[in-house]
Amino acid sequence: MRAGESVLILVDQETTPPREYIQTLLAVDHHSSPVGIVPISKRSTRLDHLVRLLGDETIHIDISRSRFRLTETAEANLPSAPPALNRARRNDPASVAEDLQADLLVLQGHAGPVDAGFGRSLTLCSRHLHRPGESPVFPCFDTDQCFRQKLHGRSPSSVEGLFNPMHLTASLAVIDGCGTIPVPGSIFNYETSIARCVMESQVRAAVMTHGVSASPLSALIVFLGTLADGCSLGEAVREANHHVRQVGSSTSINAEAAAPWAVLGNPDIKVSGLPLIESAPRPTELGAECSVAEEFFDSPFGGLVSPLGLSEGSGPFDAATLDGRWVRGALSARGRAYLWIAGPGPNGKPKAGGRVKVLLSERPEDPTSGWRRRCKWIQANKVLLHGMADTFAERGGEEDHFTTLISLWDEIGREAELAAFAAAPHRRQSISPPLASRTERLDARITALARVTARTIAVAAPVTGARLSRLWSPPWLPARAVRFSEPCSCGCPLVGEARRHPLLGLVRVGVRCPACGPVGDVCGERVAGVPGAFAPTVVGGPKQHAVPAGAAMEVRVRRLGGEETEGFASAALFEPFRQRRVLVHVEDVQSLSTTDLAVAIPADWPPGLSQAVVAVVAGTEISFLDFDIIVQSRTADAPVTQDSSGSSASWNRRESAGVHPLGRPVREADLFT
Repeated sequence: MRAGESVLILVDQETTPPREYIQTLLAVDHHSSPVGIVPISKRSTRLDHLVRLLGDETIHIDISRSRFRLTETAEANLPSAPPALNRARRNDPASVAEDLQADLLVLQGHAGPVDAGFGRSLTLCSRHLHRPGESPVFPCFDTDQCFRQKLHGRSPSSVEGLFNPMHLTASLAVIDGCGTIPVPGSIFNYETSIARCVMESQVRAAVMTHGVSASPLSALIVFLGTLADGCSLGEAVREANHHVRQVGSSTSINAEAAAPWAVLGNPDIKVSGLPLIESAPRPTELGAECSVAEEFFDSPFGGLVSPLGLSEGSGPFDAATLDGRWVRGALSARGRAYLWIAGPGPNGKPKAGGRVKVLLSERPEDPTSGWRRRCKWIQANKVLLHGMADTFAERGGEEDHFTTLISLWDEIGREAELAAFAAAPHRRQSISPPLASRTERLDARITALARVTARTIAVAAPVTGARLSRLWSPPWLPARAVRFSEPCSCGCPLVGEARRHPLLGLVRVGVRCPACGPVGDVCGERVAGVPGAFAPTVVGGPKQHAVPAGAAMEVRVRRLGGEETEGFASAALFEPFRQRRVLVHVEDVQSLSTTDLAVAIPADWPPGLSQAVVAVVAGTEISFLDFDIIVQSRTADAPVTQDSSGSSASWNRRESAGVHPLGRPVREADLFT
């Protein structure tokens, strides 16, 4: 056998042992050959089945009748994805029936040799092939009681959603799930398998799977692009399998020719009708730009674009269209790059003479590092918020004051983990949108939640007390001293101590004044280029430590680092008996900027010691400025900035969206509407 020659393996299902079958696949793979598998059974193989799967040299695909139902691939099911691709969003029986009439049908989900699930309304089932008296693999073979139906809330005797694969009619069908081709001699019998159903269906070319299959969308793009380039089905499967291994997806057999995907039938068959156009990228300051006529994407499928000059070793790349439409891509081992680009949308029409421009930019070295840091802060912050909630309730506050806030951070934390451990940014062969563009909505939700968090903490501080650093758990370990270039407002030099979380490696800086005592507990970060040095991300304090009643206490807040996102500050002032409290509405605090807060003190405020807390929340980072204030008796010439009719300042008239009056618990509907 010469290298690169196609190989057709006829597999006797009655006599072939598993070890011999796998060794044959591995041996053929050494020759870099495209492979086709043809199961042979005395009981079920018929000549007309073999002629249908082996007789064609080329099949033509009507791309307008292509349907993709990928239940395990989130990025394929975004609303912005091509309508032909995101069909798993439509899980009703009518949509499934329409998909099963497709000319190109691609299914991905949980599967095995005898059944495969692709959503609530579609399960390929081969139990009808079971003969009475034979040993059943599943209980339903003898009882017609399907245990999978209960997972969908249906009676075990229901046949809703079950589909006999023998009725498939696609010109090309791809059934991607674990082990849809049974290994001969294993516990799964070919005679009662999905593979046998496909052999006896009207499908003219089929791709199924050996062993574990967890193929990313980029593998499908390589497969389609290779077919569109004029390569055979066997070559396209081999390229897709090579890509699966390159990106680290799971497989059971180290044979790229037939695992995880394998051709069931003729590996030399070619497929026409897939829309592919080449484009020579134009260099730009940000990378390279491809431009394609908009009319090319005028179908539910969209279109495939091959940027010239890119190779497997030149990645990784991020891709984005200037008009915001969906785009994903991949680099193949053949030295080709493919982009799958959506059309103008279900209600849009291509603009005459319009161009779709795609920007290809070099992917940052570690785009998920910021999200990993955010996840750590969320984990640490939840301990703080639970501690505040317990203290707040113990001292007479409303028990549900923090409940919704904590649950929302739990929800955000789960989504942030998906971003922090996103696999695509580390895959050189995958071309995907920049991580920042895919997390815009999550960023916006975190920003909204940060605003409410600052407000909620300020509302609770008069009840919990000002020294909130005591609520961190476990105790943070001392790291080293931190120097401050600016003194306290009293004139004394500030002293800082960096403390490190014992598990998460995060840093906080405790700020103290020799005269005023503790004045802050803020997030810290490492100083670039100075080993072991740390700096605070937030500093600030009152401009004066003595303020007349009826005047305004002015507090300066400076953001020196941390998350490069919009932050929020909310201040609370209260006297020792906590009978009086004043709160300031939430103020925006931009990154690397200075903001002044003015807390109006009522004219009848009791003279003497009062305490203030300023909660500064930027993204997932929570900092506190806390200090003592002496409220002086009002003098005859002291300016009056507020009437003395109530114990609360009139911040409610300036309330921002998502900010609530004192004591009212935050609700999810308030946050996101």
